[in-house]
Amino acid sequence: METNDNANQRVQKILVVEDNKQTRELMQLFFKKAQERRDLNCIVVESEDGEEAMIMLESEQPDIILCDIGLPKKDGFEVLDYFRNIRNPATPYCFFTFITASPEERSKAFKERVDGFISKGDLNYFNFTLQIRSWLKLAELERERENFY
Repeated sequence: METNDNANQRVQKILVVEDNKQTRELMQLFFKKAQERRDLNCIVVESEDGEEAMIMLESEQPDIILCDIGLPKKDGFEVLDYFRNIRNPATPYCFFTFITASPEERSKAFKERVDGFISKGDLNYFNFTLQIRSWLKLAELERERENFY
């Protein structure tokens, strides 16, 4: 288990699944800035397609998954189905969040009961880091609750 030397806490992990290079680079910039400002303390791993993401779900055991819907090889909905079928006991609670630009995709994702959305059109540092921090905190609290019982 990876830990933060300062607080001796588990460092949480985020899996970003995004094939659009510009969107991925913008999120990389946000994560880097957030790490520098100490707004976030997490490890970020990336995948550019759904097939690779499915492999990484098991090997990386992320706390948050930020997944585009329109992906090569396997789309975001296929990744979501796979995630639900392989739910790992080591990460009993993980936020699955869709990155989307279209209201139609958002509507379909809502019906699939994903945990959240990040709109490509509204990506800004403040809202992005605020949302990520809240999901990381909720995942941490859920993990503590699971360990308590």
